[in-house]
Amino acid sequence: MEKMDVFALVDELQEEIEMSPTKGFSKSKLVDQKIVMEIIEDIKAALHEELDFAKKVASERDQILKSADIQAEEIVRRAKKEAEAMIKQEEITQAACEKANKLIENSRAKAGEIKKMANTYAEEVLDELETFYRESIDLVGENKARLYAKMNSEQKAPSEN
Repeated sequence: MEKMDVFALVDELQEEIEMSPTKGFSKSKLVDQKIVMEIIEDIKAALHEELDFAKKVASERDQILKSADIQAEEIVRRAKKEAEAMIKQEEITQAACEKANKLIENSRAKAGEIKKMANTYAEEVLDELETFYRESIDLVGENKARLYAKMNSEQKAPSEN
């Protein structure tokens, strides 16, 4: 299925309304209900695709965070296991403790970085989606206002004659 551009579909809807013939001597438009409904359904589908994409991004972020937690736990587990093995050797007990602590600290730092990067990525994608939807809603509002203004002016025009 080809990705649909909501703005292009709104433009198509506007063009369909503007290009529709007028009814008799009035300025009322006769729109092809089937075409208009198809365009509206396409707009719904496009918005649904964008929402699904946002859900997918959020799900991927959750998976990245879960994976980071698992990796961190594994790194900590290995570090602890390595530390225990080193402690058994009396000559290097002190070195083993220092190395284990560094590994744990580095593991936690790396896990924190991975989580931070995943959250930043998810935030950027969600910010872009939020901007897109705000622009879409603003455009729909503007088109509605123009349509209502046009309908009002057309309704007033015949009574003035």
